[in-house]
Amino acid sequence: MSTLERLKKLLSDVYDGEMDTSGITEDSELVKDIGMKSIAMLYMAMAIEGEFGVNLTNEDLPKMRTVGDIVKMIDERM
Repeated sequence: MSTLERLKKLLSDVYDGEMDTSGITEDSELVKDIGMKSIAMLYMAMAIEGEFGVNLTNEDLPKMRTVGDIVKMIDERM
């Protein structure tokens, strides 16, 4: 499973399975397109660390604007 597909599953999990992730692409913006709030971003960061075994810092969160930004960050650190 690709990083993008695994990330989309995590997104769904963060929203308790209530998010349709089928239309999410690497260009999808977390706030504008997906509607993520800051608390969801924190949950997402923790889920990413657990799923992918990467460490994210407070400085990483503002850099995570799009799904592609997160995929790139994960792939660079794995």
